[in-house]
Amino acid sequence: MEEVRIQKQDRSVSFRVAVEAGEFIVFDMSLSSPTRNRTTYSGKNFSEAWEAAEKILGESTIPEELKKYAVS
Repeated sequence: MEEVRIQKQDRSVSFRVAVEAGEFIVFDMSLSSPTRNRTTYSGKNFSEAWEAAEKILGESTIPEELKKYAVS
């Protein structure tokens, strides 16, 4: 599993890629987020996963480490 942590102001996201399963997991690590439901996306579509990350972070540039998944 690969993980990229992204922080923007007081918001923080763990963007995880289960490579063998082809699954993307977006986990809200922000302290202001309710603990009961911090996984905001889990599925096989990168664009939907990135959209979930941007709902937490605001508009953001895809990190270099994740760009290979954005085009596949």
